[in-house]
Amino acid sequence: SETVPKFIHITYRPKRNTYRRKSDLRKLGVVGKGLLFDTGGYNIKTAMMELMKFDCGGAAAVLGAARAIGALGPKGVEVHFVVAACENMINERAVVPGDVITASNGKTIEVINTDAEGRLTMADALVYIDKEIGCEEIIELSTL
Repeated sequence: SETVPKFIHITYRPKRNTYRRKSDLRKLGVVGKGLLFDTGGYNIKTAMMELMKFDCGGAAAVLGAARAIGALGPKGVEVHFVVAACENMINERAVVPGDVITASNGKTIEVINTDAEGRLTMADALVYIDKEIGCEEIIELSTL
């Protein structure tokens, strides 16, 4: 897509006077897929494309959870909310069937069908929240 993808990371930590060390906090991750619109790329969708705006339901749920957790203010937990947001549209930079891409963990993936962008987006988000943030538990929310 011409729209630049966004990686959104919001962190909740309880008030400092509720814990002694950062290591005292349980680290949780909540990850959501945010496909703002999904045409299917070059493997274009042939039906119900107008409904693909709902492909960002996981991202909406993550942002709603972030708001709720912030309002509730639970103690003893640090929560990382991550949204991988992008579009899957055709343009001159679009991935085509047969392309090989490298995921954030270094693994290569051959794209057979360009309508698999949600899985690729979520894979990078999950690697980030696991390896970079080090969350002990992860909740994944998406419409795969």
